[in-house]
Amino acid sequence: MTKIILLAAAILMSDAARAQSLPNNSNDPLMEICTGFLAQSGGGIAGDQAKLCSCLVGETQRQLTRQEMEIYQKATSSGAQPPPAIMQKVIGIATLCLTQR
Repeated sequence: MTKIILLAAAILMSDAARAQSLPNNSNDPLMEICTGFLAQSGGGIAGDQAKLCSCLVGETQRQLTRQEMEIYQKATSSGAQPPPAIMQKVIGIATLCLTQR
């Protein structure tokens, strides 16, 4: 579960940065980040990793506003804890995606 929360955090930070720098296209870099993370550290993650990444990326984009993503990114970049409401959403996304596999 901790790996998935870290992965969700990486997606959040990347999504916030991507919104400012990359145009929307069919080649989703968030999927690449997710699958790359799982390839490197997801040895303990069983099941369809592509489905997990698809869920994490999709749910992050659906459930978190751009402002929440930016708040999360700024907090974690400075070593601070993100606001509890945002953390609950991130944990909820990770839990949802893990239970859907």
